[in-house]
Amino acid sequence: MPTLKAQHSTPNIERVASLNVEGWMLNVEVFSKRLAVAAIASSIAVSSLAQSTPADPSRDLTVLILGDSLGLCGFSKRLDQKFRADPRVKSVFTYCTCGTNPLSWLKDKPFTHIQTHCGYWSIESQSDSRGIKEQRDTYGEPSGHRPTSHTVPKLDDLLATIQPDILVMQTGSNLFGLFSGREKVKTDRDGPMLRKYMVPFVKRAIMPPSKLRKIYWVAPPKSGRVSDEIQEFVFDQTQKDITSVTRVIDSRKLVSYPYKHMEPDKEHFVGEDMNRWADKVWAEIDRDLSAQSWSDVRPLSESIAKLAPVAAPSATPATASLVVKGKLVSKTNPIRKEELLPYQEFLVGFVYDVEQVTSGEYGEKQILVMHPAYIGLKPQSLEKFRVGKTYDMQLRPLDGSLWSTIKSKDDSGRIELEPYIRVQDEARYPKSAR
Repeated sequence: MPTLKAQHSTPNIERVASLNVEGWMLNVEVFSKRLAVAAIASSIAVSSLAQSTPADPSRDLTVLILGDSLGLCGFSKRLDQKFRADPRVKSVFTYCTCGTNPLSWLKDKPFTHIQTHCGYWSIESQSDSRGIKEQRDTYGEPSGHRPTSHTVPKLDDLLATIQPDILVMQTGSNLFGLFSGREKVKTDRDGPMLRKYMVPFVKRAIMPPSKLRKIYWVAPPKSGRVSDEIQEFVFDQTQKDITSVTRVIDSRKLVSYPYKHMEPDKEHFVGEDMNRWADKVWAEIDRDLSAQSWSDVRPLSESIAKLAPVAAPSATPATASLVVKGKLVSKTNPIRKEELLPYQEFLVGFVYDVEQVTSGEYGEKQILVMHPAYIGLKPQSLEKFRVGKTYDMQLRPLDGSLWSTIKSKDDSGRIELEPYIRVQDEARYPKSAR
């Protein structure tokens, strides 16, 4: 059984009924009551399920559930309960970490030592009893609490220790950050970019000696902060890249937007809609598991050849790959703090006219540079960058950086421009306790 140690650092998720951003306080009384009611309803539903599902003595399954900040809002807890109530299941291990993408769970650079600063929740079966070990560090538990930092568990370690038969991967919302806040898709660039964040994870999950026989990939429900075009593209690309070895679940069809208890970011929600989403995902999983005898389900390691060879994004180099002199021509304004929570960091796009390329190669007349607008929820000084002024910049591609899936906004509409980040800004990514 894996033991995951907390490390000090920062905050995030599962928060909020109302937010006092100016005072940096979170009022979670209503939210906590909602979760309490949801927990009672969930227990009743799970009890009913356990009584109605026929036992199959040939099954003795171990389940691993991984989730992001939406999982922290109640989805993963409820799905965990559903599996635990199923007589086919022996043990369940659930881990939710805020702000993660699929590569965050791997040991590869640049995510080798990645931490979550905005919320963590683990629920682990105990080998010597039918009890569970639960560690929860989220907004508002107890009232007014802000979570510390936690190291993101690594898939290799979980597979080796737990040896699960089934993996449920709830993820995808943070992949929207790869589009740097734009509303349109550039297929020839965005397709390969997304593939690098999904295929390496799936390949690692089924690589021998993995015992996995089922992977359920729970794609995100509708987000109000991202265009429909991008959300449709991300789902279609997910199906195209990994459906040969996973069952991809389209959550947009399972719960309706707008949600009843939605946060100001128009993406996170709690309450009955969250329970409805988890219940419908469980129904799809249950239906699939019941469709054939478990003895007929082959190990996914036998299907590894079905995945196209794709390398994960390489870590950004130690030195700048591009040095340019550019005149600032447009700036994107940051969002309000209450729209950012539960996340801590945010990027905005600035467009520069390229006046001179000092080092490296760059063929466009303009360049898109993403600047941190918030770090640790603290607004960053962007007034020093003035439209019409020229700046010397040492840059790296945003792709491959720890900032690559951070929430962002770019109003320029220049979808053809590859986003870059300044070397000194990339180094400001929070790596330890704040």
